[in-house]
Amino acid sequence: MVDKFTFHMPTTVCFENGIAKKVKDYITGENVCIISDPFLFENGTAQALGAAMEGKKVVYFSRIEPNPSCESVDEAAACIREAKADCVIGLGGGSSLDVSKMAACLGDNEGSIYDYYGGGSKTLKKRKTQLICIPTTAGTGSEVTNVGVYTNKKAGIKMPMVNQEFWPDYALIDGELTVSLPPCVTASTGMDAFCHAIEAYWNKESQPVCDMLSMGALKSILEHIKTAYDHPDDLNARGAMITASLIAGISFSQTRTTGIHALSFPLTTEFGASHGTACSITLPAFIRKSREQAGEKMQQLCNYLGYPDAEALADGVEELMKSMGMPVRLSQIGVREENLTHIAQVGLSAAIIRLTPAVMNEQTVTELLRSIL
Repeated sequence: MVDKFTFHMPTTVCFENGIAKKVKDYITGENVCIISDPFLFENGTAQALGAAMEGKKVVYFSRIEPNPSCESVDEAAACIREAKADCVIGLGGGSSLDVSKMAACLGDNEGSIYDYYGGGSKTLKKRKTQLICIPTTAGTGSEVTNVGVYTNKKAGIKMPMVNQEFWPDYALIDGELTVSLPPCVTASTGMDAFCHAIEAYWNKESQPVCDMLSMGALKSILEHIKTAYDHPDDLNARGAMITASLIAGISFSQTRTTGIHALSFPLTTEFGASHGTACSITLPAFIRKSREQAGEKMQQLCNYLGYPDAEALADGVEELMKSMGMPVRLSQIGVREENLTHIAQVGLSAAIIRLTPAVMNEQTVTELLRSIL
């Protein structure tokens, strides 16, 4: 038992199938900017959300790319400023939600994201613009964290930014919005949520509340992800998955992530892997590695999840990933032996890797990567 801990999660969470249609009940302003990815704008989901805000002035921004760039954030902020939006709604996966966080802050601050991010000289003032996040994937947990991850094209790096102004005012959780997810996205985002939960659990900054949240999320994901993958219209499985993603997000919002996410950054920016794939591809190896400094705790988790030990859990997770067509070897996403040292070095530059319950240096990380090449 830890001697002391703090738990802070100021976002109000509202869960209900169809709650997105009631979004107007949560808006305090009159001018609204909906930030979504291009697919949700093109298929009319964003406009349907806007139509549910009868009487509000609504504008849309959908120039969001995967692993969103700082330039996308600045473009979204320009849209917010031009519309004088007093409410920003992030709709979509992690990319859209992360952009909405920083862009909403820039609506109340001058300049570019580059002025505040990655060594920028300015500090964000308190956000006055209302921020509502509505996830459409069951994976990122961004709707309940104060973290945004952005790609700095000038420096060629993808790094997280943490700020107290990033906490959304409301997170509206609607399982119905995930029904149309392609199976490959259901798999990758679901395994991203699994990574969030287990990294919060074994984290060097773990605490009792997060442990309980993570254990519940992990069990629910193992029980429901394959059903959601095989039967996309199963609302019970979809609801369970988006709830597990939410809970995992709340858990890692307190602890941050660890080596899995640190190594995911170069795998997305340099090898084009989706975020969920870039995280989960190293997951089984990190489960095995976590025994180094969290062996007893990992054994307790394995007992709870129904596995005899961490080796069996790692094997089970790998088989689950294979059953959903996910890559489990780095070579499957184009990584070669000569890339391993560089990937390790980039991962080691992320502060979160130090929260991993194992020795993390160039030699040990390279060896871990080689084990799954």
